[in-house]
Amino acid sequence: MNLKDTPQQARLRQEIRAWIAAAVPTELLGQQEWLAMPLTTSTLADELAGRPEYEPLLDALDGQGWLAPAWPREHGGAAFSAEEQFVFDEEWLRAGLPPFRTDGLEKVGPTLIALGTPEQQARFLEPTRRRRIVWAQGYSEPGAGSDLASLALRAEPKPGGYRLNGQKAWTSNAHRADWLYVLARTDPAARPRHAGISLFLADARSAGITVRPIVAIDGYHHLNQTLFENVFVPEAQLVGGLNQGWKAANFLLGYERFSHPSAMPVYHDHALAALKRDARAMPGEGGPDGTGGSRWDDPGLQRSVARLEMDTDCLRYARYRAQTRFVRRGEPGPESSIFKLYGGALMQRIVETHHELTGPRGMAWDAQPFGPESQQLARRSARVRAYSISGGTQQIQRNVIAQRILGLPGQ
Repeated sequence: MNLKDTPQQARLRQEIRAWIAAAVPTELLGQQEWLAMPLTTSTLADELAGRPEYEPLLDALDGQGWLAPAWPREHGGAAFSAEEQFVFDEEWLRAGLPPFRTDGLEKVGPTLIALGTPEQQARFLEPTRRRRIVWAQGYSEPGAGSDLASLALRAEPKPGGYRLNGQKAWTSNAHRADWLYVLARTDPAARPRHAGISLFLADARSAGITVRPIVAIDGYHHLNQTLFENVFVPEAQLVGGLNQGWKAANFLLGYERFSHPSAMPVYHDHALAALKRDARAMPGEGGPDGTGGSRWDDPGLQRSVARLEMDTDCLRYARYRAQTRFVRRGEPGPESSIFKLYGGALMQRIVETHHELTGPRGMAWDAQPFGPESQQLARRSARVRAYSISGGTQQIQRNVIAQRILGLPGQ
């Protein structure tokens, strides 16, 4: 692991900084609003892509090949190596800009580039990159969230394709999606169970698909229950071959866990900065000289924040090490589960510390009487609890770490 940029990386970093300074409107820099929004970066990216103020910026990024920087040039990307993409992501998020890579750009696109047919690539890649297709993931089910291999949604062969019957749960963005990428069981008798699963692309407007909202604890609607009743999917929309869906699923989940907000230290940095900013702005509770000062003068709070900052640095440097392995392999490995597990618990600790600091203000569910920032903190405190399960539960991450990294026997 080398923490210093190569000359090529240093030039790219300077190029990105110069481009951001020249091309990004000042009013879009340093915004923190997106930190208090949906759980997944891909859901947030789809939402922001629909806002008029971001459209020119996204078009300009696409013109650079930076909207999908790791995609090959022939598909509109910049053919960035993994190292170059890490540099780009660091500079983008450091500038306080929101994530912009949707499920389509970060998951579906790379999967089709690696496993899709030429016809699938020609049909889906360009409109996905140009933000003309919103994708939603159809993985989890009521009885198959953490244990994805036990999924029950069936895909039965019919002339020209398959009929899908069953349901999915927690499908982020399904209410706005144009297309769904869906894991379905195509061989119920297969052993092990994951050997009988396939990946399909389903038109969200297909007859037989019903989307029902699931409103999260913070009142935000980005989750859904999605029902499939005799939904026909043509054979041409099977990805990677029959009963090969588990390979595609792991390919996708590795990227999801590596790019989950809880796994990216820059999100922890922003949350810590907000905590310290509030502490410095809040009057102290008095002291020996009677001046009080600010809450930041409390040595106990400073020690707590110092621990959180050190733990964030541990996450950061462990991630750098994993990035080196990522570069060698060309895709995330099982260590992405470490960052999802550790980073999720760390973010919860940061938000809980911030919540305790603000006292009653941090419990204001509405903008009144303390203002929208207090409201965002209260709702973020509720939402961050889901980091224990979103993108894979803590128990599943521990199993992955134990078996695939430490080499311990499975049950």
